[in-house]
Amino acid sequence: EMKKPLIYVRKERKEHGTKKIIEGDFKPGAKVLVVDDVATTGGSILRAVNALRSAGLVVEHALVVVDRLEGAEEALSRVGVRLFSLVTLKDLVGGGASE
Repeated sequence: EMKKPLIYVRKERKEHGTKKIIEGDFKPGAKVLVVDDVATTGGSILRAVNALRSAGLVVEHALVVVDRLEGAEEALSRVGVRLFSLVTLKDLVGGGASE
């Protein structure tokens, strides 16, 4: 157990309940890691980064399970976010680091 707080960014603001785009407890100025399943162009991660930064959070890194190698790393780099992945699409279909 990491004993770290969990927050998440909704795709869009709900019309009921808390009506927040970011759910969870956080303090402005806190560093956060964006975690997602797949990165393609980076669009969904960029939306999350922008929402988190607008709330006063510090975002410097993102982690995905699979990077499809379709521009996400470059797009995120332009806004100061370094992308890490467990594997790339190239690793999964062949031609990865072992070749």
